[in-house]
Amino acid sequence: MPWAMVAVLYAFGLLGMSLVGVLSPLAGRVTAALGAPKEAIGLTIALFSLPPAIIATFGGSVIDRIGPRRVLMVAPLLLVATDLMLAMSPSIWLTDIAMLVAGFGYVGLVVAVPAALMNTLDGAIRARAMAFWSTHAPAGFSAGLLLAVPFTGAIDWRIAFLIHAGLVAVVLVAAGLLLPAMAVQPESGAQESAAVRLSRLFRAVREPAAVRLALATAMPNMISYGTSLSAVGYLSRMHNVSLAASATTVAAAKIAAIVFGGTVIGALLARNLPPRRLFVAVIVSGIVAQVLLYLPASPLPLAVAGLMLWLFSFGGQCGVCMAMMPALAQGDLKGGALAGFVNQAISIVSFLTPALYFAISGWTGFVALAIGGSLISLVALPTPRRADASPAR
Repeated sequence: MPWAMVAVLYAFGLLGMSLVGVLSPLAGRVTAALGAPKEAIGLTIALFSLPPAIIATFGGSVIDRIGPRRVLMVAPLLLVATDLMLAMSPSIWLTDIAMLVAGFGYVGLVVAVPAALMNTLDGAIRARAMAFWSTHAPAGFSAGLLLAVPFTGAIDWRIAFLIHAGLVAVVLVAAGLLLPAMAVQPESGAQESAAVRLSRLFRAVREPAAVRLALATAMPNMISYGTSLSAVGYLSRMHNVSLAASATTVAAAKIAAIVFGGTVIGALLARNLPPRRLFVAVIVSGIVAQVLLYLPASPLPLAVAGLMLWLFSFGGQCGVCMAMMPALAQGDLKGGALAGFVNQAISIVSFLTPALYFAISGWTGFVALAIGGSLISLVALPTPRRADASPAR
């Protein structure tokens, strides 16, 4: 049942990122209930990205040694603990701590899931699964928006986090039943020095192709995260619609476009189409999409179409990058270490993204940032050796 396993692993990523999606539209209600200024929620959300930004590379190497299945059974419990803390929090500082705990759970999931996919799948199905997995973050944010919408009014907002905890628990039970045993990296000889062991942990940092892949993946994630943070309020303000209606529209559009984009790109890569040619096509479409989304002259239907086109482009960009990962995870560079390094790069830019996007006041700033990030990603995309270039090995 490979696709049942992929669905469970995807659900873990979806639920991990959906915490941010739940909290974002509830920010005003949460800060008011906790007696904190509205701007305090910016730090709260940023703390979610802090653990992945610091420990993802190290964590990936550890996962190679202990196996991803163990981590996948423990990390969701941190999400459940976070939900309970958020539901009972009497102050903003405890909310901050809760999101920090969630960040540790999330880093375990986003490193262990790609390692598990590389560990258990091969060939075309692995290429498709890796491309599909690449869409989990914005799709999860959107799922969180949909979960939060009923609680933006009079209903107690704390219930949203209790529902989220229940969903995590259900997926965790399913994972326990469906996930197979997974191989671990054998221990090195007893004579290996501590310096050599430490060097192995950070092997990805010294691999140029890994650095380029991390940068190529981080840029579209930065743009996507910033678009997620800004689009709801921007469309509500520019097109005079309610915040709840805007959030619902954005969330539905995002989930449909992102999953479709990642799935289509995975299918194309499984047919051995040139990754760089696909990447150029989705980069160009993404730049056009950002202009349509933020251009003040765009009517609401055209802006939503631009958002959907951007999200299709994002799914394609990350799908190409993730499908390249198994070809680069060779020799001393194991899958967990590479996944950890790539996710650390994503988390570093994600930690900086809220402040960057909230500082932009005009539509040209959003578009310029998207163009610059897309061009950096295009230049950085590595070209694996011809023998390894196909993700369907």
